[in-house]
Amino acid sequence: MRSSFKGYVLYAIVIIIALLIVVDTYLIYLNNRVITFNKGQQDRAEMVKVNTSDIMRSLHLLDLAVRSYAFVKNQHYKNAIDIAIKDKNASLQQLESSLRSQNYSMRKLYQFKDSVERYVALTNVMTDLIDNNNHSAFVKLLEIDHGYKVWLQYQEFSKDIYRFEDQISQEAQLRYDDALNNTYLLQMILFAIAVPTLGYTAYYTNRTVSISERLRKSEEEKAAILAEQNRLLEKTVHERTREILAQNEEITAQNEEISLHNERLTEAKRIIEKQNEFIQEQNDELAIEVERQTQKLKQANAELTEHNNRLEQFAFVISHNLRAPMSRIIGLSSILDFTKEANEVSEIVKLMMRSTQELDQIIKDLTEILAVQKVNSELMKQIQLDSVLNKVIDTLHDDIKEANARISADFSEAEGLKTIPSYMESIFYNLISNAIKYRHPERHPVISLQSQRTGEYVQIDIADNGLGIDTETHKDNLFSLYKRFHSHVDGRGLGLYLVKTQVAALGGKIDLKSKQGDGTVFSLWIKSEPTINALA
Repeated sequence: MRSSFKGYVLYAIVIIIALLIVVDTYLIYLNNRVITFNKGQQDRAEMVKVNTSDIMRSLHLLDLAVRSYAFVKNQHYKNAIDIAIKDKNASLQQLESSLRSQNYSMRKLYQFKDSVERYVALTNVMTDLIDNNNHSAFVKLLEIDHGYKVWLQYQEFSKDIYRFEDQISQEAQLRYDDALNNTYLLQMILFAIAVPTLGYTAYYTNRTVSISERLRKSEEEKAAILAEQNRLLEKTVHERTREILAQNEEITAQNEEISLHNERLTEAKRIIEKQNEFIQEQNDELAIEVERQTQKLKQANAELTEHNNRLEQFAFVISHNLRAPMSRIIGLSSILDFTKEANEVSEIVKLMMRSTQELDQIIKDLTEILAVQKVNSELMKQIQLDSVLNKVIDTLHDDIKEANARISADFSEAEGLKTIPSYMESIFYNLISNAIKYRHPERHPVISLQSQRTGEYVQIDIADNGLGIDTETHKDNLFSLYKRFHSHVDGRGLGLYLVKTQVAALGGKIDLKSKQGDGTVFSLWIKSEPTINALA
């Protein structure tokens, strides 16, 4: 009876602890929400301070960019002005949103915002004066130093913001500390009740385990006696059975030895015949593989020779085109050392900048060409030719409309293929834009595209009725870098070279037929399922 009463008491205490754990868990959840909320309040307060500082930083950058633009009239500084204004707008918008959510007096913000906007408008006026070369008016506005007034207003506004946000942070910190103290108090109460209960439970459990251990040892002793008796009986039966089996195995082994000898002779004969057949098959396969590898080696050698030729031509052209602007820059810099007149110095600097821009364009061309060689098979996607063409037509919409060009396509025989979408867009763009650019002056451009399957390739023909190319005169330079065949329109001679390089990177080939005055037909052969080797 007494033991049952203790058990009931123990159950009651365990239930109480479980309820306290549930309550503790719920309160911890509530405290965590309070902590999270107040942490968010503190973070928002710090963000408001940062946004306030960012506004002034943007105005400093704006002022510096305006002064720099006035000193060196460079588009980069004008872009910096636009960036500073955008940063200012973003910071003001974030600051206004945060302060409104904190119930801050918006009157002070709007006063500061109006001053900032007036100063930005003033910088726009100063920028226009610079663009109009009205430096005297610009200097007068600069001497007034309106930015100092904005800075003084910012000082007062930022102090008020910091006081307001510090108060919010302090209130949040107090609520944060109260939530932590409540959690600690509840944990201490739970600890004071749970530890004695667990101690008593351990004592009661230890007594139960001790009694169970004594019962287990008694049962093990009984089982050991029975097991020993069974072991002796099984040993006697096992020894007798083993003697009988040994005699039977000896007789069976003799019979099996005779049978096995016969089977080994038969198996050896079969293995020899099978090996002869295998060797013959290997010889046949080896001969086929040698022939196939020989053909692949010949093809690889041919491709390598073509690649080396292109590389030599590419290196020569790049070296030649880089040397020209570099020589001009070196020559102009030498002249600059002996020039004293400001007008001459300015003209030489302009010429040096023009040569530098030309050098930069050549390096960009080189980067674009080299990027073609970094093709990865993971970029391959299944595309539809009409979708690619429509995208290019949208891009060239203004040029097509200006030239009154008519573009038609028939992709019914080969609607799509697996390739690199950006390469196909670039190929279509260059060929169609060239057809429009080099159109015949006496007729509107007519451009037609047609596709068909030819073995493992998709053949795409792009025909136009433009000026055409003298293929006899330029047969060795049709797809060379920086080669142009008409000089009446602007161009760098890069388009056809890029087309040839991209087609080759896709494992394909390109050819053209043209006659001066009658137009040109470009024929592309691109593998419908390119392999990784073709893209290496």
